[in-house]
Amino acid sequence: MGLLGAYSNPEIQGRLRRLSDELDRLAARKDDPRPSARPDRQLRNGLVPRAIQKVLADAVEPMRVRDIHDAVEDLLGLVVPASSVKCWLAKKAGGDSRLVRLGRGRYQVVRTPL
Repeated sequence: MGLLGAYSNPEIQGRLRRLSDELDRLAARKDDPRPSARPDRQLRNGLVPRAIQKVLADAVEPMRVRDIHDAVEDLLGLVVPASSVKCWLAKKAGGDSRLVRLGRGRYQVVRTPL
């Protein structure tokens, strides 16, 4: 009788319903594949390429990829995958770009005279 009486209590029914709703909401949020749940969300919108360009523009000498990567992480204050830096450098070097690959893993921005 005690157990059945507890379930017929409107206050307890309301609490159990709210608890059930909250658990459903948390479970749906955990399974939600939205991009905002990704840890690298902050690295979108060209943040890494702009940081690479800034690091290379401020450099006086050619830089190694490892040094560029370290400088980008220091500039952004975030962990940046090394592959993001390497891929961007490989894609942008040469062609119409002012970014030049001087040798294996060494890059420099060519400055135009004023």
